[in-house]
Amino acid sequence: MERAIVLKNVSAVNMIPDFNSELADEVLHGMVLEIVEKKDDSWYKVKTHYDYCGYVNKNDLVLDNAAADRWQDENYAVWRLTVDVMSEPKYGSRVAATLVRGCLIKYTGVFEDKWEKIGLADGSWGWIRTGFARHIEKLSVAADEEKLRKRIVETALDYLDTQYRWGGKSHFGIDCSGLSGMAYMMNGYLLPRDAGPQQKYLKAIKREEAKPGDLFFFPGHVAVCIGEGRYVHATGREGYTLINSFNKGSKDYREDLDKKQTGTGTMFGMGL
Repeated sequence: MERAIVLKNVSAVNMIPDFNSELADEVLHGMVLEIVEKKDDSWYKVKTHYDYCGYVNKNDLVLDNAAADRWQDENYAVWRLTVDVMSEPKYGSRVAATLVRGCLIKYTGVFEDKWEKIGLADGSWGWIRTGFARHIEKLSVAADEEKLRKRIVETALDYLDTQYRWGGKSHFGIDCSGLSGMAYMMNGYLLPRDAGPQQKYLKAIKREEAKPGDLFFFPGHVAVCIGEGRYVHATGREGYTLINSFNKGSKDYREDLDKKQTGTGTMFGMGL
């Protein structure tokens, strides 16, 4: 099996092997992809670690099986919204790269003053401020339920006001299933890419049983429950990520979504 590492900060996963294609998904620096098929000299059909397929341009990839093998288990991720990687441990040095939340980097354990040395997918090294990245901690669904739910909600809320982007999953732009997917991924759990498959994957519960971190589903849409009948979602109607409510007396009430809801899902109680 041939694999590759995402080299670019945010790389487009297209529906067809063409720059003018509809965006199907985005992958972030450091993610390892399976090469399904080489289409021509410029495009590869790939499969993500959450089993989503699409086409990525070769210039966005490090095509090196050995490097991908070494990188496979990296779980040190950028946590700030955006982070400049400096060539030296000081401001004023060259900006070697700029990464967004969720990009995977190599942890070195080397620190200098307020900086830490990190590795990039192309094998180069750089420096970021200490505390701007962290290991992804996968809390137990059973033993740490309340803490995990809180973290999922906090992660989703960090994307408030981010512009809507079909297929997006970063602070440059994000869509509804990108938001729910990143809220879970940054806490160690993977969801399918789109709203429909996410609903099929999760355990169905009643709306009134929903707790923070569960998901509400609608036709072609998904939102993250934040409690008390409220939810955060990335919506193309308003064009950004915001909070709405099922509570009819609330100024954030969305009557259309209240009436169109197709289900509620949870990963808690699934035996994960």
